[in-house]
Amino acid sequence: MKVNLFFRKQTSGFRSIEELFGIVIYALQGIQCEVVEVPEKKVSIDKVFKNQIFAFKNRGEVNHITGDIHYIALATGRKTVLTIHDANSVLTGPWYKKLFVQLFWFWIPALIVKRITTISDKSRDELEKIIPFAKRKISVIPNPYNPKLLEGDLDMEEEMVTNTSKPIILHLGTKSNKNLERTIEALEGLPYKLYIIGQLTDLQAELLAKHKIDFRSYFNLPYKEVAMLYHQCTVVCFASLYEGFGMPIIEAQLVGKPVITSDIDPMPWVAGENGACLVDPCNISSIRNGITKVIEDQDYCNKLVENGAQNVHRFDPNKIAKMYEDVYLDVLGKKL
Repeated sequence: MKVNLFFRKQTSGFRSIEELFGIVIYALQGIQCEVVEVPEKKVSIDKVFKNQIFAFKNRGEVNHITGDIHYIALATGRKTVLTIHDANSVLTGPWYKKLFVQLFWFWIPALIVKRITTISDKSRDELEKIIPFAKRKISVIPNPYNPKLLEGDLDMEEEMVTNTSKPIILHLGTKSNKNLERTIEALEGLPYKLYIIGQLTDLQAELLAKHKIDFRSYFNLPYKEVAMLYHQCTVVCFASLYEGFGMPIIEAQLVGKPVITSDIDPMPWVAGENGACLVDPCNISSIRNGITKVIEDQDYCNKLVENGAQNVHRFDPNKIAKMYEDVYLDVLGKKL
């Protein structure tokens, strides 16, 4: 079986889909995979048309649109798997923009492709509201963890770390949904150090100064250095307001770190039963209490780590690859 995996045009700082399916491709056994990157990034009539022509010329036995460029399903045809990572967050802006996106990113592709995968129960629920006529095509295949977190020399490089005896809180992401602002306020006056991965906004920098937070920030790190920060931290705080999945949860569990995350879907589903300290992401006191409980109650912290280590097996790359392999066989009309 030969599968052509179609990727969006690479853009600096936007590599999540590529990294995810790089793990899947490596884990697929006995399947010939070809990575096909479309030539155009921008969304305009002529660019979309060029990507369509390119996709048509590069069709395989099975075609897998890995995300973002859903509209090329018009060119790849019926023997296509479409992975949709996010639904509601892209349906923003004026009505004519939302109509255009619904038509070419959801409705038409959903009519054409044979199978649709998404990354969580929450994402599936959102999709079923947008494309109710395609419910039977949708299945959930979660994201795999990245084995690179456990490979190689993960000792922190000297220039990346400020020597500190304080417990280290690791926060990933600075976009509005990542809720860094409330995490900053929750840490005011606490004897902890905050590590932030992501480019700070002016407002976030002002808040850090206002609340006198001891912090370090990192931006555009290679994955090895992100892994180093996971291993160095005391706890991962991921009290996000909205996620399609929530990868930092399983990454923290994989390296044996306790997780504080939101009590809204899909975070509890990803974390597993008692696999994380769940907090109200809109309540600063709830975030603060969660952080102090995990750091100060060692028995509770140990239980979170133990449960997390069990939960992370759900996201083993080999298991996830087998789920995609079954979908590919179904596209070909072969029995599983």
